[in-house]
Amino acid sequence: MIEAVSERISDYVYRHNDRKHVSKEVMRYALISILTNVATVILSLLIGLMNGKFQETCLALLVIGVLRYLAGGHHLKSPVLCILASSAAVAVVPYITLNTPVLLAFTLVSALLVWRYAPVDFKNHTLLSDRRLKVMKLIALVLVLSNFLIQSDILAVSWMIVALTLLPYKGGEIR
Repeated sequence: MIEAVSERISDYVYRHNDRKHVSKEVMRYALISILTNVATVILSLLIGLMNGKFQETCLALLVIGVLRYLAGGHHLKSPVLCILASSAAVAVVPYITLNTPVLLAFTLVSALLVWRYAPVDFKNHTLLSDRRLKVMKLIALVLVLSNFLIQSDILAVSWMIVALTLLPYKGGEIR
């Protein structure tokens, strides 16, 4: 569905754009990304609103988005799967309560995964320099480590979700 809408929009724009400074494929890829993110945010916020956990859902969305931007992560095979899985993950975050040892363990494991595997899925997909990627990784690591001071369940669970997407997968198996 997302692919079809993106294809139609990119075809239309490409046909009516005399400059043709962006290829139709690049435009389609960008539209898929934008529409997937917008749909995930809207669905997550609607779920949070209906469940009476709007503020907590906003926080989970924010921290997942920021860490995902800084550290990267593997992608699901289709935008619809991504929307559903991401929205479900965000929706459950406000309901998970951790005791202090588990919260600290989640924070530590998330930090170790960010330190070991980030950035994921940036090589050959970005114009960012290696130095810039290292800075983004360092910022991501500092953010995750900040939860040792903040001790927020929402942060610990949200960052663990993103950190798990950093694990190297090949053919459905962890390498």
